[in-house]
Amino acid sequence: SRLEFQDSVRLRYGLDPIGLCSHCDGCRAKFTVEHAMQCKKGGLITLRHNDQRGTHHHLCAQAHKPSEVFDEPLIHSRQDSTGNVLPTTPDGGDLPLPDTRGDLGVHGFWAPGTTAIFDIRITDLDANYQCGKDAKKCLARHEKEKKNKYLAACLANRRHFTPLVYSVDGMHGPEAIHFSKHLAAKLAEKWQRPYSEVCGYVRSRISVSLARSTSLLLRGSRQHYATSGQPIWENGSGLTLYRS
Repeated sequence: SRLEFQDSVRLRYGLDPIGLCSHCDGCRAKFTVEHAMQCKKGGLITLRHNDQRGTHHHLCAQAHKPSEVFDEPLIHSRQDSTGNVLPTTPDGGDLPLPDTRGDLGVHGFWAPGTTAIFDIRITDLDANYQCGKDAKKCLARHEKEKKNKYLAACLANRRHFTPLVYSVDGMHGPEAIHFSKHLAAKLAEKWQRPYSEVCGYVRSRISVSLARSTSLLLRGSRQHYATSGQPIWENGSGLTLYRS
C-alpha cells in the first residue's frame, strides 16, 4: 500500500515514519521505531516472522514440489551445538532429544537426496546495540549465531542448514543472498525464463514481504482483547459438562 511504501522508504534512509502514535497501545511506553521493532505485546513480532516463513515457503514450493517443502522441521541430534555427545540416563538410555526446530525445510534444495533447513531472523540495524556498526558485519554476526546453535546438529543428521537474516529495511545477509540466487536459478530453469528476470522477482517478493511486515509493527494494534470466558480444552474430555 501507499503507507507501507512510505514507511519502507523512510526507514531505508534512516528517517522516522510519519504519523506514528506517541505511546505504545500494548505497554504504554514511548513509541519509537526501535520500540516497535522489539515490543512483543500483541504478538506482532511473531506475525512478522510467520509472514516471512510463509513467503519463503511459497517461493520454495514454486521451485520444488509442494510435498518437498514443510514448516518447522525438527532438528534431532545426539550432539549439542559444540559437537559434544548429549548425556544419557543412569541405565545407559538416551535422554529425550531437545525440541529444536527450524523455520522451513526443503528436500533437495542444495543437493539431491538431502534436506535443507532454513531459519529466519529479522533484525533492526538501527537498534541501540547495533547503531554505528557496519551493517554487513551485523548481519554476518547474526548468521554466525544461528550456525553456532543449529549447524552441528543438522550436519550430524546429514542435513544442510542455512540461516536467512534480513534487516527491517530490506537488507539481505550473505547467506540470504546466496539462497535467493540459488532459488532464482531453480525457478528460471523450471519456468524457462531469463535468470535476471526471475532473480528480480524473488528479491522483490522478499523485499515487499519485509516492508509489509515492518509496517505492521509500526501501524498494527497491540491491544489485548478480552476473551469470552469460555473454557478451552485440548481434547474432548470437557464435553461431559454439557450433557443434559
